[in-house]
Amino acid sequence: MAVKKIEMPEEILVNMLKSLPEDELLDLFWKTIIEVDTSVLSSEEQEELKGADKEFKQGKTIKWQSLR
Repeated sequence: MAVKKIEMPEEILVNMLKSLPEDELLDLFWKTIIEVDTSVLSSEEQEELKGADKEFKQGKTIKWQSLR
């Protein structure tokens, strides 16, 4: 499958995504970004996941609503 790449300002992309209904946005997200992988996590991956979870619980992540 041929892949085309385009450049687009982040603000335009975020505005396009925000215009979608939430169910369509989630569907798009899962189809384009999420990879299904059933293999066991490596020690490094487990540590990264723990760190990300800790940052989320501390409120250090970027909220979707705050993107402009």
